[in-house]
Amino acid sequence: MKIALHGYGRMGQAVERLAPERGHQIVAVIGREGARDPKDAEVLIDFSEPGAVDSVVDLACSHRINLILGTTGWGANRKAIGTRVDRAGIAVVYASNFSPGANVLFALARSAAAMLEDLQYAAGIEERHHALKKDAPSGTALRVAEEVRAGSHGAFEPAIASSRAGSEFGLHTLFFDSPDDLIELSHRARGRDGFARGALIAAERLGSLKGLIPFDGLIGVAPVTE
Repeated sequence: MKIALHGYGRMGQAVERLAPERGHQIVAVIGREGARDPKDAEVLIDFSEPGAVDSVVDLACSHRINLILGTTGWGANRKAIGTRVDRAGIAVVYASNFSPGANVLFALARSAAAMLEDLQYAAGIEERHHALKKDAPSGTALRVAEEVRAGSHGAFEPAIASSRAGSEFGLHTLFFDSPDDLIELSHRARGRDGFARGALIAAERLGSLKGLIPFDGLIGVAPVTE
């Protein structure tokens, strides 16, 4: 598959490094060395920043190529973006976290909350990241909380405790605590490669799909209800 990259930070570089291992070719890096055209790419992968989402969606729509959107923070514009994507006849896969394992955690969080909602439990989330991570709580922690609320029909409103210290790449733990026992579900990322591979998996599985597609639905994990 011929891939163009938009955003050439650490995530974009990880995608570039891993793509050949899966038989893919990076044909353009938008913004590097003046490149502005995805050439003959079949898919555009974006890991940039929220302020660039409109421009990267415009780029994908104008060239009629599918987009893997790894940038978050655009949810309020989802309806308008969906309309543009539908008109262009392309697919956009999006996620708050492109790690397949993290998306399994989202599904488990919803299922566990549904099973425990009328029992004597309280829910909470603890998340740890390295000292350089700016946002707190993380988007992944917020998504876990969203799944817990959805699974329990609002019975649980998990508090989120965040720490930013040391070199921890990313650890998220959901717990359900009762007077009798403690249930914990955790996901620990070992690096950026898992997110990069997830983006490549998304590109590989698109097939003839069109429109806005949540990554967890694409890999067979039911997405959160809008």
